[in-house]
Amino acid sequence: MAGVLSALIAVLGTLLGVALTQRSQRQAAARDQAFATQQQLRSERMAVYSDFAGAVTELRRGQQDRWHRRYEDPEGSSHHEARIEAYRLRGVALHVLFRVQLIASGQPLIDAARQAYELTSATHKASDQTELSTLGGQAREALEHFVKLATADVR
Repeated sequence: MAGVLSALIAVLGTLLGVALTQRSQRQAAARDQAFATQQQLRSERMAVYSDFAGAVTELRRGQQDRWHRRYEDPEGSSHHEARIEAYRLRGVALHVLFRVQLIASGQPLIDAARQAYELTSATHKASDQTELSTLGGQAREALEHFVKLATADVR
């Protein structure tokens, strides 16, 4: 009888140990999965935000080039090519803006990205060099504001 009781206690102890081990392994796996998901989202956000900043920077350069080519020779082929390139760069930046909208954690970041895109897109409409510099500065400041918010979002 004592042997049966000892065996029964040993079996129950083993089963309890297995159950507790399985539970703690499931909790650890869930924590590991949550951490991996957070790291992947952080990595994706960093890539998208960086792509957006690069695309808007290139768009600003393209818009300024377009403005300069227009004032050099409005009917020339260099102005036409600069305008086509500016359209292409605007499309690239808009595409990345949509990606920002899909992955951003909050509306303020999306608004900052949209503001940077819109200000940059309008720089070619400047009436003179002074206005071009002013609009370019505003676009740069808007992009810096976006980057500041994006930095906080990926930390």
